[in-house]
Amino acid sequence: MNSKIIEIVWSTDVVEKFHRLSIASLTIINVKIKPRNKELDDLVKDKVEYLRERYTLERLKNEALVRAYRDFFWRMGIDPTKRRPAAEALLRRILQGKGLPRILNVVDAYNLASAETLITMSAYDLDKVEPPLIVRFAKKGEEVILIGNRRRVLTGRELVLSDQEGILCVYVHGDVERTKVTSETRNILLVAYGTPGMSVSVLMDSLKKAYEYITKCAGGQLLQVFASRTSYT
Repeated sequence: MNSKIIEIVWSTDVVEKFHRLSIASLTIINVKIKPRNKELDDLVKDKVEYLRERYTLERLKNEALVRAYRDFFWRMGIDPTKRRPAAEALLRRILQGKGLPRILNVVDAYNLASAETLITMSAYDLDKVEPPLIVRFAKKGEEVILIGNRRRVLTGRELVLSDQEGILCVYVHGDVERTKVTSETRNILLVAYGTPGMSVSVLMDSLKKAYEYITKCAGGQLLQVFASRTSYT
C-alpha cells in the first residue's frame, strides 16, 4: 500500500501576494485503470446532457466561479481568453458539442467532476510524486513539458505546483507529462485549485464529487485528505 503523506505548502512570495488562496487534495489507492466502461459511458452521457441544459456558451463567462478563475489569471498577467482555466475549457468543449475528452476512466471521471463543479482539478500518479509539494511562482525561462509532450517556457508570472523533482502543474491550466495518470497507475493524487477568497469547502465538495465518480468506475479507497489556505493578512 502506498503510504505517502501529502502536504502542500506555500512559498513566502505567494502568501504575500495572494491572501486567502486555497488548495485541497485527496489520495485514492488501488484504482483499476481502464479505457472506459458502460457505467462511465452512461454517467458521462447523463451529465453532459445536464450541463448543456444548464449552461450556454454566451453566459458562461458570467458564472461566478468562471469569473473568479479568469480574474485570478488577469492578476497573474495571463489572458484567460487565450489560456483558459482548465475547468472552463472542459465545459466550453462540452457546450460546443465536442463532448468530454475520453482518455482513461479515472481521468474522464475527474474531468467530468471538474466540468460539473467548475473547479479546476488535477490527477497525478501518486507513486511518481515526491512530496512535500509547494505552490510557488515559476522562474522566468523555466521549461515544462505538459501532457501531450507540449513544451512551454514560463514567464515567471505563473503559479506552479511543484514536488521535489520539479513542476507538476502550471496552476489551474495544465499538468506535466512526468506524473500523468496512465494505464499502469494504481494510486492517485487529486488536487483542487482555488482562487483568492474561494472557500476550502468549495474545493472539498468538488473533490468529493470526483472521488464519487472515480470509485464508481474504477474502485479504490480513500487514503488521505489535505487542505490549506494562505493567511488573511
